[in-house]
Amino acid sequence: MKALFKVIKEGVYASYQDLGRTGYRKFGMPVAGAMDKFAFQIGNKIMNNSPNSLTLEIFLGGISLEVLDTHKIVICGADLEAALDGKPITLWKSFSVFKGQVLTFKGPRGGSIAYIIPVGGFCADTVMNSKSAYPRADIGGLLKPGMILFVPDIPYSKVQTGLIPSFIPNYEKEVTVNVWKSPHLSLFKPKSIETFLDSAYIYKAGDRMGYYIEGPELEFVSNGDILSEATQFGTIQVSNNGQPVILMADAQTVGGYATIGKIAEEDLWKVSQLKIGGIIHFQWII
Repeated sequence: MKALFKVIKEGVYASYQDLGRTGYRKFGMPVAGAMDKFAFQIGNKIMNNSPNSLTLEIFLGGISLEVLDTHKIVICGADLEAALDGKPITLWKSFSVFKGQVLTFKGPRGGSIAYIIPVGGFCADTVMNSKSAYPRADIGGLLKPGMILFVPDIPYSKVQTGLIPSFIPNYEKEVTVNVWKSPHLSLFKPKSIETFLDSAYIYKAGDRMGYYIEGPELEFVSNGDILSEATQFGTIQVSNNGQPVILMADAQTVGGYATIGKIAEEDLWKVSQLKIGGIIHFQWII
């Protein structure tokens, strides 16, 4: 194991994430894990890592890292204006870093979440078969100034590898996502279901637990309270104020609000990468 980075500035929100801790939801433990699994998985493939290698997930930028040793990394996901000693970095393509250099992420130009993925992944403690941080349960934590980030001290090829440009995703401000129908649709007025499908919803606020979106009010036949039931990443809850909330990777395992649907797994990255003010349209999976 070797020290690779020292945190100079922690940025908006950054944490270690792998694919999460599956199999523990029945005990109340969320899966957590990478918000944009496409960027996470492709980045690990570019580095020839094992599929679940630990990455550093960065929201919105503002982070600065001092390089402590030579290594090879790749940055995938959103364009957060990554730069090495002030020189822009090509995303989705591996490159070497050297002792004394400084890696910075100024802020989002396209998308909101980026991943730093080193050869071999980062090193951290395993809790319930995952190294993902989940601060609400005091598992792992967020980056702090002075923190040292470690990687395996392993040999690696200096050959650059990357993703074919035509496969690099575009992180749009306006997205359309496919949604599985909820069994609670009978709790909504029929007109509100039409409204949900015909309207644009704006991402107003949120974090890794949930994204709050705003649009035309959805009305219940009586109210939206239900007996608590299982939820998951992508579940769309509707509280009694008629506004939807999209549950994200760190969301609670059960909820007592009616749901109107669940976003398809393959579209979750589109929602995860939205910035405040982003627009979402929903369509049923037939």
